[in-house]
Amino acid sequence: MSDNKDDKPYFLEDGTLVIPFSCPDHSYKYWKKEGKKLSEILAEMDTDKETWKKFTTDHHPDDTKEKAESSESEG
Repeated sequence: MSDNKDDKPYFLEDGTLVIPFSCPDHSYKYWKKEGKKLSEILAEMDTDKETWKKFTTDHHPDDTKEKAESSESEG
């Protein structure tokens, strides 16, 4: 295992999500049983809405916050 920060998921300039095989944290490997949901990984990476929509149909965290805030202001 490596302590290299490059072992964590990252995006290429063209928007491709890279999860290195050498990533020691298997929770980032969403395709494995112990992996997190892809939306959880994208949220950790603070992904913008446009990029988010390329990878998942789950609601973007900002949308969830905005909905909660509008509900609070209505009530």
